[in-house]
Amino acid sequence: MRSAMHELIGQIKSFLTFNYAERRGIVVLTLLIIMVEVTNAFLPYMIKKESIDISSFEEELALFEIALRQPDTLKSDEGKSFKPKKKQNPDYTYKKAVPSRPPVIVEINTADSAALVSLYGIGAVFADRIIKYRGLLGGFYSTEQLLEVYGMDTIRYDQIKDHIRADTGHVNKIPVNEAGFKTLLRHPYLDYETVKAIVNYRQYTDSIPNMDILRKVIAYDPIFEKIRGYIEF
Repeated sequence: MRSAMHELIGQIKSFLTFNYAERRGIVVLTLLIIMVEVTNAFLPYMIKKESIDISSFEEELALFEIALRQPDTLKSDEGKSFKPKKKQNPDYTYKKAVPSRPPVIVEINTADSAALVSLYGIGAVFADRIIKYRGLLGGFYSTEQLLEVYGMDTIRYDQIKDHIRADTGHVNKIPVNEAGFKTLLRHPYLDYETVKAIVNYRQYTDSIPNMDILRKVIAYDPIFEKIRGYIEF
């Protein structure tokens, strides 16, 4: 038991005992700590404080106080009250002057690309599409048919509708009793079934005499109403 106690005491002594290098390190560390503390204590006395000159600020403050004591300057020398400017009518809105465009009226059944491009919002691409679609139709019997041109929307159409017209005298009509199957099918308003019905009726009755019979042959009013302006007997 005693030997164990002596051994424990020996281990504690060896743990708490410093060699020469460790003692030297402790001394150096202690000196550094003391130097830092002394420097922090005397540093405020070593820095020179700069004085701030507030004389200019005091002068400006004095001038401001004098200005506050001056009489009201909104009255004229003759004692007349100052009248503020009349406020502008809040309902008035400034409108930028826009030079008026000369009126342009384009007949869309005979217009070339240059004439169509003169319309607001119609470029070379749209002009080419209008001419190609006009060729497929045989002409426009209504300006609203421009809405069927690829890419044409109501906004663009509304911008040009007052500057265009369609002369139906330039519409090329199809002789419904003479035109072949391919000629009829080439028209954008006629689909395969409708053309087939027309050709079959002609084979059995020799001809279609009038619009009433054509309406019955087509048997679909939306197609009939669109194609009737392009048919002749």
